[in-house]
Amino acid sequence: MARWRRMVAQLCSLLANKRAEDELAREVESHLALLADDLERRGMPPEEAQLAARRAYGSVEQAKQAHRDERAPLWVQNTLQDLRYGVRTLSRSPGFSITAVLTLALGIGACTAIFSLVNAVLIRSLPYGDPGRLVYLYTPNPRYNLPPEDFGPAYGDFYDIKRESRSFQSMTAFDQSMFNLAEQGSAQRVSSARVDGDFFETFQATPKIGRTITADDNQPGHETVAVISHALWQSMFASASDILHRSLVLDGKNYQIVGVMPPEFEYPHNSDLPGGVPQYKTTQVWLPLALNPHQMAERDNFGGNAVARLKQGVSIAQAQAELSTIMTSLDKLLDPQMQGRGALLENFVDSTVGQVRSLLWLLLGAVGLVLLIACGNAANLLLARAAGRMRELGVRAALGAGRGRIVRQLLTETLLLSILACGSGIAFAFLFLRFLPLLDPGNIPRLSEASLDMRVLLFALALSLLTSLLTGVLPALNVTRSNLVDFLAAAGNRGVAGTHGRAQSALIVIQTALVIVLLSGAGLLIRSYINVESVDTGFSQSTLTTSVQLDPRYGRPLQRAEFYRNFYSRLSSIPGVTAVGGINALPLSNSETWRSFEVEGYANQKDQLVEGRWVTPGYFSAMSIPLIAGRLFSDDDTTHTDQLAIVNRSFANKYFANGNPVGSRINVDDHHVRWSTVIGVVGDVRHSSLEESPAPQIYLPVAETDGGYVVARTSRAPNAVAAEIRSTLHAIDPNLAASDVQTMGELESAASARRRFQTSLLSVFAGIALFLALVGLYGLIAYSVGRRTREVGIRMALGAKRSDVMLLMLKKAALLLALGLISGLVASWFATRALQAFLFGVGRHDPITILSVCGLLAACGVIAALIPARRAASIDPMQALRTE
Repeated sequence: MARWRRMVAQLCSLLANKRAEDELAREVESHLALLADDLERRGMPPEEAQLAARRAYGSVEQAKQAHRDERAPLWVQNTLQDLRYGVRTLSRSPGFSITAVLTLALGIGACTAIFSLVNAVLIRSLPYGDPGRLVYLYTPNPRYNLPPEDFGPAYGDFYDIKRESRSFQSMTAFDQSMFNLAEQGSAQRVSSARVDGDFFETFQATPKIGRTITADDNQPGHETVAVISHALWQSMFASASDILHRSLVLDGKNYQIVGVMPPEFEYPHNSDLPGGVPQYKTTQVWLPLALNPHQMAERDNFGGNAVARLKQGVSIAQAQAELSTIMTSLDKLLDPQMQGRGALLENFVDSTVGQVRSLLWLLLGAVGLVLLIACGNAANLLLARAAGRMRELGVRAALGAGRGRIVRQLLTETLLLSILACGSGIAFAFLFLRFLPLLDPGNIPRLSEASLDMRVLLFALALSLLTSLLTGVLPALNVTRSNLVDFLAAAGNRGVAGTHGRAQSALIVIQTALVIVLLSGAGLLIRSYINVESVDTGFSQSTLTTSVQLDPRYGRPLQRAEFYRNFYSRLSSIPGVTAVGGINALPLSNSETWRSFEVEGYANQKDQLVEGRWVTPGYFSAMSIPLIAGRLFSDDDTTHTDQLAIVNRSFANKYFANGNPVGSRINVDDHHVRWSTVIGVVGDVRHSSLEESPAPQIYLPVAETDGGYVVARTSRAPNAVAAEIRSTLHAIDPNLAASDVQTMGELESAASARRRFQTSLLSVFAGIALFLALVGLYGLIAYSVGRRTREVGIRMALGAKRSDVMLLMLKKAALLLALGLISGLVASWFATRALQAFLFGVGRHDPITILSVCGLLAACGVIAALIPARRAASIDPMQALRTE
């Protein structure tokens, strides 16, 4: 207890240091006065008594220091003294201090900003209970050359697995759908998830208000309940407190609201599911899945979604082994042509963030290099400043300051700079996060949740401590290698100039090498992005698209056909619209439809697949897809949907390489044998991805594409036509809503958004690195000019020309750049391996990129060095000779 009281007293003493010093001085004076009075009473004269009292008391300063040591630990006092002196020293050089702080702030800010993204996407836990125990369930069939994620379990298999498995604590099945939400005479499209009774229990998600969907809600007659998202509760109901007494009208059907989820729960996002469709950005409504007995027993329809929670202590490998055994027995229940299904479990977290993990680590590594370059710049500044302070440090050493104390003082000043840079860097990171929505590609999970939380702030603080160490050690070591006392007899700074110059030159070479690595990476990504953007998509960028889905009021085929006939007719009459069509799934919409097929007269392989699209007659014209051979669909063809087909160029080249496909027959397996005659060949379209070559495709004719997309070619501004499309639909039926109204160019832009995101960020960081390196090179040459002023004066007095002086200074810059270029090229040869997965249409040792980077850096380096070199050439020889 006494120890704690003493520590508290010491702390209070530190906080009231001036008052304590005054009290200490009065106490010492009181002791001296008492001693002097005692000596005077013994007969000693007053002046002698004063002197004798001081001799008897001893050294006053030593006594004060001993008391101070009792009052507060010596290291605390020394640290506070170093901090006070450091603040005074830095404030006397505001130009140096501001430059050093801003240099470090760029590096710390870049690292903090990217770490906030890493924290939000990779580190921060998903908003589900113990997400590490969640897994996705798939039943892939190796007979088909498709990703395993395309094979969700059929409902019959799912419920059998749920009944027989002992590895899972809970399991849930769900699917996604879009609804028309009626609201005060208008409608909007909302994305929803139909879930079983174990959905929210599996995710351990609790509602903010009310309850979730239960097993009873999935019974026939009880399925008209809904749980809504927090965002929908706020936007549509203004956060009404009586929300549980409200209802929703979805596709003309009334649903009673029974719960509101918290704002962090909007699963599934389109980026959460491996095959997420961009149309389903977030889930706004959850409805009961409500399967009937026939649907629960169905086994020939795969593609659903299933998530399970492992029991405590059960590994994925153990659950996988059990699931494989179960699927082996269930596979025997399938038709022979459907047999071969296996079992696969994928970690939920890895599946959600696995595709972006390498991207975020790449960006974090890039900003790490930026931070190293910033530290190198700051260290160069500190080396130059230490060279200018050698006389001051020599005086301190002559007065008794040890090398350790001097090094500590220099490191303390560096720490102050780093702390100031930390604050500025956090401000830079805050600004970055404000502009992040402009770069958000929309397919990186929870990127919008990036923030400067406590973990990020602690990371920034740790970075500041690291930068103070990286930037302060080298200048401090250079000072300790010099004889500071002997330096006082020197005529100037030349005694240590050589040591500092070599250290600064080495830092410039390292910085240049790091910049080459960053510029090479950015250059390769830029080349890849340009290649992606220059890909021929095969369709018009200006074509407008929208999605329309009819509700159960249009249950009969004739009703649907009449609606779309009326809708297409009205759209065609909009001024500027030249063609209207429809398709079940747009290109680049991540919605692929695969079908087994065979070509008459071709050596077909077993279980071969082809992409299938169902289109209306006006689709190809509206999309500006060229006709290569034959003819397009007509309105009369829609009544013979089992007899006609159009193929693309890739299909024709692969399966009719030696003949004319027009007039040939193909059989598309749609649960029955259906031979179709090929009537035309159209150009290739990038359906799956901009970065994948067009695959063989078959187009089949339909009269309408309910739930699909309507496309319209227009010669007017897309925004104006989009408004008229919405008003046209509202005029036909105000309870229907048009969603995803956009041009194909916007859809293409969304398809390349992640590549644009990574390219933009890496290019910005490479630009910052280049700027810092050039500033460092400029500072080094300028410092060299200042240090060699007398030498330049002598050379010019002896007849050297101004051009000779400029060449002398530029030679040094050229040498440093050459060494940095060589080192950087060697480093980038290995570093670009990390970019291999991000490149498209360009090799990682692309000569054009390498030459461009070297040329850019060399040109910028010469310009940066030319300014101080010209200053050196303009020195007055007589004035230089007078310089010490």
